[in-house]
Amino acid sequence: MVNETKNPLHAFAQWTATTSNIWSETAISRAEAAFIDIIAVMIPGAKESVSEKTFQLAKTWGAGSCTAVGFETGLSAPMAALVNGTTAHALDFDDNFDPAKAHATAVLAPALLALAEDRNLDGMALLDAYIVGLQIIGRVGQGVNPFHRNRGWHATATVGAVGSAAGCARLLRLNTEKTAHAISLATSMAAGFMSQFGTMAKPLHAGLAASGAVKAALFAEAGITAGDQTLHSATGMGTLMVGQDVEDRRAEMKGQAEHGQTVIMRTEKIGEPLMIEKYGLKVKRFPNCGSVHRALDGVLELREKHGFRAQDVQAVHVRAPASHLRNLMYDNPENAMEAKFSLEYGIAIALLYGRAGLPEYELSTIMNPDVRALMPLTTKDYVEKMESEFRTEVHVTLKSGSRLSTSVQMPVGSSKRPLTNAQLMGKFDACSEGIIDVQTAIKIKNMLSDLKSGHDVKTMMAALV
Repeated sequence: MVNETKNPLHAFAQWTATTSNIWSETAISRAEAAFIDIIAVMIPGAKESVSEKTFQLAKTWGAGSCTAVGFETGLSAPMAALVNGTTAHALDFDDNFDPAKAHATAVLAPALLALAEDRNLDGMALLDAYIVGLQIIGRVGQGVNPFHRNRGWHATATVGAVGSAAGCARLLRLNTEKTAHAISLATSMAAGFMSQFGTMAKPLHAGLAASGAVKAALFAEAGITAGDQTLHSATGMGTLMVGQDVEDRRAEMKGQAEHGQTVIMRTEKIGEPLMIEKYGLKVKRFPNCGSVHRALDGVLELREKHGFRAQDVQAVHVRAPASHLRNLMYDNPENAMEAKFSLEYGIAIALLYGRAGLPEYELSTIMNPDVRALMPLTTKDYVEKMESEFRTEVHVTLKSGSRLSTSVQMPVGSSKRPLTNAQLMGKFDACSEGIIDVQTAIKIKNMLSDLKSGHDVKTMMAALV
């Protein structure tokens, strides 16, 4: 590949391979928090059926020295990434990243952990590659969204695979040319439809993307080449995964880009601004689809402020961006996978229990007659505006006749309303309780909280077997 500054593939590869590894304290601390959060949700995620089934297959496809969290048999790097990516997304409790409209860490972290463990790298190398990979996930995401996601692509699987391949290339210290090949190769492994939401295929998307990112970087390292028109050409990702009306959509976004989403693949100043600083990550406090979170925050806020209980409620009405509500396609869920994509279920458990944690997404709760009786109380309006243009409105009507309302712009856990360190560690403890012993949990938290000191990744992962 030749250097061509108007080609986004070359621009992304050059920045990935050559940018400095000196990062701000904000970038480092947010990257460390991302690893704390993703390891936390992987611990109970490993107990999910989709994770167990994926591991049983993976161990026959590739044994090795890399750790699959919660399992004893070592796997090859691509297979460890497959299992850990699936595990990370199994509970839908992992973070969101707005520029990409994707669950970035569920793909990027498992890919990097597998390679770092395989190559005996340390925590600082891991953080550096995470920051770089997240930046490219964001740049690719801004180049295809919001229409890519709105038209039914699962950006976690598509954008996540491509940007994570850049992170893997950074970790392997590939040169600019091989990094470009890695990113390009990843486009051939970028796939996933939102029609799979509410099934085991959705968390598997994250695993497939993580494994694809590892493979792409290793292919490139081995000298396998790829095309250089895979992002911006008429037959590249930026057109095929947006639509043939892409020029019209670009014009539509001029002057109103949401989260920097211009539907244009950037070719200059790739690292400015640094996305982990500007946008950060949305760390979830609920184990369900992020599209429920603003409404859940609103209901819980009203419940706490006014002291009503489920038996006092006559109706709940939610007005929210259509892009959020279209993700929530199950108004009468029958299992945990479906319940995570149900506005009606989320509101019902918030009304009844005043919370929405892991226990509330167990089948016994989903089938609780008291919960199911509350689901029909919720109605909704699909508002055809971007999430930055329209706050989620929650209107609760009580049997007394009182009408209570609030609106939520950013959910708790976003960079504008971040979890405190105590809340983040509390989430880790809640996720690990009853699965790993307290001393092991403390050891893991201590290492994750200080990755910048250069802890050996292999030692840390050994504690998660």
